Amino acid sequence: MKKRLVMMGILSLMLVFMLLSGCATKPAATDVTITVASNTLQNVIRVTDNRFRKNSVSVSPDGTKLLYCEANETDPGVPLYFEDYRIMLLRDIAISAKTPMITDPSYGPVWFEDNTGFAYVGYEGSGSKLIKSTIAGGGKTYITRTSAGDADANPSIKGNIILCDTLVAGKRQLVSMKDNGTEITILGEGQEPSWHPSGTKFAFIRSSQERRNNKTYYPASVYEMDIKTNQVTQIYAAVINEQNGFAEICSRPSYSADGDYILFAKGGDVHLATVEKKAAGGGLFGKLLSSGRVVENISERRLHLYLMRADGTDLRQLTSGNVDVFAPAWGINNDIYFISNVQNATEIWKAHLSLE
Repeated sequence: MKKRLVMMGILSLMLVFMLLSGCATKPAATDVTITVASNTLQNVIRVTDNRFRKNSVSVSPDGTKLLYCEANETDPGVPLYFEDYRIMLLRDIAISAKTPMITDPSYGPVWFEDNTGFAYVGYEGSGSKLIKSTIAGGGKTYITRTSAGDADANPSIKGNIILCDTLVAGKRQLVSMKDNGTEITILGEGQEPSWHPSGTKFAFIRSSQERRNNKTYYPASVYEMDIKTNQVTQIYAAVINEQNGFAEICSRPSYSADGDYILFAKGGDVHLATVEKKAAGGGLFGKLLSSGRVVENISERRLHLYLMRADGTDLRQLTSGNVDVFAPAWGINNDIYFISNVQNATEIWKAHLSLE
């Protein structure tokens, strides 16, 4: 029986984003507003509008084109799998007309620096492999004919070096290789690597396992590695919230063009409402001392977009609310792209970051 890889098992998805009123039907300026505590995120517009579920956004180095993954499904309640996604191209970001690029099961497209080609993860039933293709002619050339591990994923390209992660002995491991699949090197535990503009460092996610008060937590934090020295530095430490019983999970860290900032997703609980409920038990004595009702806060697990300086300082929450946002990616001139399921339509959005 063919092994199916559940998307939620591979990726840390779900970021929260609140968009209020009047969503545009075309990729043009709208009256969408974002619940944030500052003016950092501005000029929000919707880029796509076909309601198909999407993931994994990548902007061309010149900022004019967009690669992303799309599944032929609109119902957010339907589980999606690795092989449900195909790679699409917007040849002009300002126009939502798409071109199917890879019609086989595929994921995680990332551009080569010349704007003409891209690498991606192909799923062929026996596992995932890294493959490269061209924007003009399509086709595919295998980077890894056999997986570096059990499930290659999340490529990032700088020059002729590809970073990715793969599964080795049940753990996600960081891998570097030449763009022809040679000189494969295991760098250590982690996933979702993303190159620094200088090409000597990269950001990534590392999960840990912690036991507190008879409960196990799996926080996922943001780290940086210098590929020349293999020195690893924790940039953001995910918080364990014992009171509410969850650990933060970070995902998709990436650097701004100047390397000064890191954009990423971080999960936690969102407060939805405060309600009154009947008190449970208490007996006659308890009833005499109270009104018989208790106030309870209702919250739901969500993720949000965050921005911080590359040294981990000046953390800013960019989005909030009771909807999901995921797959943040940098464009040019401090524009960013991400996916939100606001109004139950999983679409790509664009916004501008005012960093100073």
